[in-house]
Amino acid sequence: MISTPFVQSTCRRGCDLAFGLYYIEPGNDVASISRFMNTIPSNIFKYNPNTIRNEDNLTYYTRINLPFSCDCIDGEFLAHVFTYDFESVDTYESVAQQRYANLTTEDWIQRFNVYNPDRVPDGANINVTVNCSCGDGSISKDYGLFVTYPLRPGETLDSVSSAANLSSDLIRSYNPDVNFTQGSGLVYIPARG
Repeated sequence: MISTPFVQSTCRRGCDLAFGLYYIEPGNDVASISRFMNTIPSNIFKYNPNTIRNEDNLTYYTRINLPFSCDCIDGEFLAHVFTYDFESVDTYESVAQQRYANLTTEDWIQRFNVYNPDRVPDGANINVTVNCSCGDGSISKDYGLFVTYPLRPGETLDSVSSAANLSSDLIRSYNPDVNFTQGSGLVYIPARG
């Protein structure tokens, strides 16, 4: 199951804007990413003015901000549910890892869909649930946006804090139960904005 370090166990409301950091790998392009994320390319460009110059020029092995609303799902947790048109070459694992850049997991996709993972019909519309955070004002009122950050192998609390230009203590305060050396799972990075 996906690690949800700061995701609330109950919620009353979500927030209009959260971000997921999407890791760009060879073969990714803005058109396909926008299709996966149920948005239009201009929304991706808007939040990545220094990272993406044009649709045809993505820098591989970097991360981009993908905007989405962070909704209260059934009063239980904060997430956004994307829809994805399943293809015959897909598996729940490949959708989680490749199409959604580890912003979710195979287990979470299976949890929120009725299809047996071995028998998903070609063209089926599946739910892809991505956890998010609207933050916690008791920790800091300085941050109004939160970025869902999928950990990758080799990353540590220090490397994440350096990449985010934030202190390790601040990131740890929003993610108290996360093992930053496991190389997978989600952390929530506070952002101003």
